[in-house]
Amino acid sequence: MKKIILIRPKIGFGLGGAETMGAILTTKFLDYGYEVGIIATKINFPQDILDKISFYPIKIKGRGSILKYWLFLKQAMRILKIIDYDYLVSPFRFPGSDLLILCDPLQRFWIEQKPENFVVKKLNFLRPRYRFLLNVEKESIESAKKIIALFRMGKELISQYYPQTYSKTFICNLGLDFNRFNPELKQNKAKLKTEFGFSHEDYLILFTGYNPRRKGLPLLLGLMNELPENVKLLIAGVNGKSTNRIIYLGKIGKIEKYYVISDLVVLPTYYDPGAMVTLEALASGSPVITSIFDGSKEFIKEGINGFVTNLEKGDLKNKILQAMDISFDPYICSQTIQQLTWDNYVRCVINILSGI
Repeated sequence: MKKIILIRPKIGFGLGGAETMGAILTTKFLDYGYEVGIIATKINFPQDILDKISFYPIKIKGRGSILKYWLFLKQAMRILKIIDYDYLVSPFRFPGSDLLILCDPLQRFWIEQKPENFVVKKLNFLRPRYRFLLNVEKESIESAKKIIALFRMGKELISQYYPQTYSKTFICNLGLDFNRFNPELKQNKAKLKTEFGFSHEDYLILFTGYNPRRKGLPLLLGLMNELPENVKLLIAGVNGKSTNRIIYLGKIGKIEKYYVISDLVVLPTYYDPGAMVTLEALASGSPVITSIFDGSKEFIKEGINGFVTNLEKGDLKNKILQAMDISFDPYICSQTIQQLTWDNYVRCVINILSGI
């Protein structure tokens, strides 16, 4: 039985998008007959999974994200020297992996993409924090035996910023839990809207994300006064002061209920390797407006399940108004991504891994 080591500071259900992906990889690897070990500071699994995996905990003390990152790298490298394994799979920027999965933003691109002025962007390349991250990213990508991008955009960015590694980069599309996210739930839309205190006339736009600046929330907020009065914006994952038309939900556990009541999901992100929000919303039967910088945009069929915006304020406003005039079919929205199952994703990963 071959042993796979997964490495990321946190891996587990309910800990974040990439962290949950790592958890699903763990469970699927076990299902496919692999032995699995995890190097992390924190994991979160049901007890039956915990009983099957080897956990190599890292304890980190100190302040500052870069110091903690550096300490994590050093301790993880020490652990790898004393344990036996066949493959090192890293959904995290970690040098020397057999398979590097690009589920975090590419720093080279993100620094240029950040909504800041030209001078600040250039200075970012000189700051110790970003220089450290860029060096780790470069070493991780160049030293990996093979690389997985989650969507076409990820491989295109590799071609642009790390062209020498393009030939060893492959695409495995992320999967979804279609039991949790499915268009059947839309049958409860009217009932849930009433339970949540909204009227039938309210047009509900949902934004969800823990990094509001990168996800483009300020741009969306700046449009609210220009949209019809019946439009209300629900903001999940962020705390703030609510008004009659802007409702901050904070961190919520059952996001699928909000996909159900939403008429439109809007994610004007400045950069997402592949936004799970886009895919979850579509799977739930909700149309989506996302940006040209979301890897998941390749599944948007304009006018059929949503629109793609170039992030110009006028363009985003027009796309929202267009969406409000369309009666989207929840089942068609969901059908556009039915091929994105977790089994398809893991089989793709295993196929690439077996070729090393």
